[in-house]
Amino acid sequence: MNLQGLSPRIAALNALLNWKKGGDFVQNNLQQTCENLPQHNRALAYEIALGTCRLLTELDEMLKTLMRDLPKEPCRTILEISLYQLLHTRIPPYAAVSSAVNLAKYMRLNGHTVKFINAVLRTAEKKNNVIFDIEKAKPPTQWIRVNKQKINNIKEVIAKLELKDPEILFNKFILVENTRETLKNPMFKKGFYSFQNPASFFMASLCEIKAGHKIWDACAAPGGKTAMLAEENPKAFFIASDCNEERAEKLLDLQNRLKLKNVNIILANAENPPFSQKFDCVIVDAPCSNMGVISRRPEALQTFSKEKVSELSKKQLAVLQGASVSVKENGILIYSVCSQEKEESTEVIEKFLKDNLAFTQEESIFTDSPQIDKFFIAKLRRIQN
Repeated sequence: MNLQGLSPRIAALNALLNWKKGGDFVQNNLQQTCENLPQHNRALAYEIALGTCRLLTELDEMLKTLMRDLPKEPCRTILEISLYQLLHTRIPPYAAVSSAVNLAKYMRLNGHTVKFINAVLRTAEKKNNVIFDIEKAKPPTQWIRVNKQKINNIKEVIAKLELKDPEILFNKFILVENTRETLKNPMFKKGFYSFQNPASFFMASLCEIKAGHKIWDACAAPGGKTAMLAEENPKAFFIASDCNEERAEKLLDLQNRLKLKNVNIILANAENPPFSQKFDCVIVDAPCSNMGVISRRPEALQTFSKEKVSELSKKQLAVLQGASVSVKENGILIYSVCSQEKEESTEVIEKFLKDNLAFTQEESIFTDSPQIDKFFIAKLRRIQN
């Protein structure tokens, strides 16, 4: 058995199985399962796992036409990732089927199951009549944000990364193709750039931060928004918090890699803030359905429901309400979600303003540009105590 050719499939399989068991996001799982893979195998694992997740509903519908009942794990996921390769990649059919059989053997499935997998995929190859949603299938674009405190000339970063005419936005974001090599470059470890989607620029543009201002990022993990604002406003003071200890640990990157001395990291629940002081700006990037970032979070397509969105909207309103008490008079309250569902965006703001007459809405943004995440951002101002 050729484990070298099988290794990206093993990594993709394990990432998906862990997610299905209630584990982390698929992309986060891939970072662990692909840790020791060479770049070409790593790229294939990412394509297979994320592509399968994006099209999981369609893949399962196809499988239902080939059998009475969907099989138990891990046979089901082996079929899903193999069907994805068979019908939506340039991988030769014989390679997709052969790797599925070898993957079943690697997972020590019995001989009957191995033959079943082979037969199902051979039948699928003959039918080959699935039409996929092209938008769902698109892989995510990856951007880096240049740290202007450490390097002012964006062209210098492009030259050192050996990028050829990359797309640039807002003179700080660079589109990168090879994520792995960009992560491995010493410039990343030294804090010269961070990975971040340009959609965050629109949130930053509404904050009105000045020297001496105090800013609280209430749902800050993993820290990209705080990092961008702190880098651009070194004379302002920031508190970055999260209510989850594991997520809050991810904020340590702000201090360990970026060396941002104007950021203080704490564990805090935005629904019940621990502060006696008031802030010039409070940012609430609330937990949401992730429907605006499905290229990066394809799991959102599988868990989306009206009931879940309804629960999230209640949570979002509670977080916004709790954080709002920490905004000083004439201060700014920013509400942001990576979703454009009305229940999570405009309706949350309407409900909040109805019960909080001390605030007024000054601006709202639905980001809608190619290659940029789809955010909803609202800027509110406290007009009285």
